[in-house]
Amino acid sequence: MQQHVRRMRQPKVTTRVTSLGPVKRADASRQITEDKAFTTIAGETPLIPPYSPAFLEMCVERSNMLKQCITAVVVNVTAGGYEVVQVNRDIEMDAGEVEEANSFIESVNSDESLSTMLAKTIDDYETYGYAFIEVIRDRKGRISLLRYMPAGTTRLLPKDEANPQPVTYDIARGKRVVNVTEYRAFRRYVQIVGGRTRFFKEFGDQRDLHMDTGKFDSVPKAQLATEVIHLRQHSPDPYGVPRWINQLPSVLGSRESEECNLRYFEDNTVPPMILTVAGGRLTKQSYSEMRQLLQAQGVGKERQHKIMLIEAVPEREGLDDKGSVSVKIDKLTDSRQSDGLFKEYDEGNQAKIRSSFRLPPVAIGLSQDTTFATARVSAFVAESQVYRPARDALDEVLNKRIVQHEQGLGLQTVKIASRVPSITDPESLIKSLTALNVMGALTPRTANETANRILQIELPEYPKVGEEGYEEWMDKPILFVTRGVKSQDGQESKDEGTKGVEKDGDVGAKQPEHGDE
Repeated sequence: MQQHVRRMRQPKVTTRVTSLGPVKRADASRQITEDKAFTTIAGETPLIPPYSPAFLEMCVERSNMLKQCITAVVVNVTAGGYEVVQVNRDIEMDAGEVEEANSFIESVNSDESLSTMLAKTIDDYETYGYAFIEVIRDRKGRISLLRYMPAGTTRLLPKDEANPQPVTYDIARGKRVVNVTEYRAFRRYVQIVGGRTRFFKEFGDQRDLHMDTGKFDSVPKAQLATEVIHLRQHSPDPYGVPRWINQLPSVLGSRESEECNLRYFEDNTVPPMILTVAGGRLTKQSYSEMRQLLQAQGVGKERQHKIMLIEAVPEREGLDDKGSVSVKIDKLTDSRQSDGLFKEYDEGNQAKIRSSFRLPPVAIGLSQDTTFATARVSAFVAESQVYRPARDALDEVLNKRIVQHEQGLGLQTVKIASRVPSITDPESLIKSLTALNVMGALTPRTANETANRILQIELPEYPKVGEEGYEEWMDKPILFVTRGVKSQDGQESKDEGTKGVEKDGDVGAKQPEHGDE
């Protein structure tokens, strides 16, 4: 749809006054806020999303299953948090890079941690099928902040196929590094709020884009557009399509069935009884009161238990005819529904919607007929088939585009990784660690790290190689250290705390005393 916009007066750039005078910040968000107005140019036609964002929002809000599924994915993908890990085990982590990565995790912007910001991003990703992250740089071109960008108000512009830009980067191929240059067509993005617009450029585009005019030109620092990372679910459409869109009839059908039930209860469709009068008629007052009750605004459940007194008079053919009148009440409870309509239909729709996310019932709170064993299997399946792949894909985006990218943080020895929640009970974990120890695969350090990560406790960490207090036994298998046998590398274990140990591996062998042969 052609977007008609009106030229508006260019606003003044906000400044921050310091002891050095007014300072125009470069690392500031360019997103539209309600208390500002922006100018734009005519002739820009954003691409139309495959489905109206407002319609998708309505579907999520009105569905009795979609919101639970989306929340389950968001919580299990982002709530565990992030940690800094080594890129290569053979290369020690640089202390400065570790500190920078940790600060990025804790404060991705002035208001949020990385997990909090990504939770809102993934919510959009599952609702619309796409999401956006704003990348903000300082005056030196370094990444300063990342901010969530609402997908409902952001639109794509066509790719600039006529002006592809050279992009140079390094790719590791075994022990050698290959420098690659390729030409890539970038696109711009535009945020539309109440007829006001603001332009953004795609992440990695080196050209200067004016945030108000949307043109690549010589731009003052205060008017430079920020960058956008576009996350999308794979589809032929450039925006992305939500994974649940094939279940749209089930989403809408369940809503209609629930509204039908609601109208049934509110209107009290089938009355509880019927009143019949034979041989006479109701008095004018009784008829008026009954009519008023049936047509009153407070219908349905509000009139369900009200009592009415009925008075009837007989029909007479003459003065001597006394006549007889009978009033009969017949119950209609057998004709009323004892439960909601379309129950099986709604349950089938819920199962189909849940299957589009591949979530087990227990993941969204449906715990009927669930035992401990089935709950564990469900948690394992959801973790291995849904949450873990989603976390890995998100980690790849963050590391390749932000943490390790040359135009990002540019860290070489570290990367960030999602923390994996524990789905194993402590008893099973202890049994597993005991089996690994018997096989000689567990060291004191690995046992310490595993306990802190899985059991959520805080045991003191062992010193690393080169640090004060470090000893070799900390990185040797516990089996070899305690039994005094030769380790895998052929070196004999030396443990000052283990006495009475022979070189042949016998534990508790008696040592010869003075004078004994």
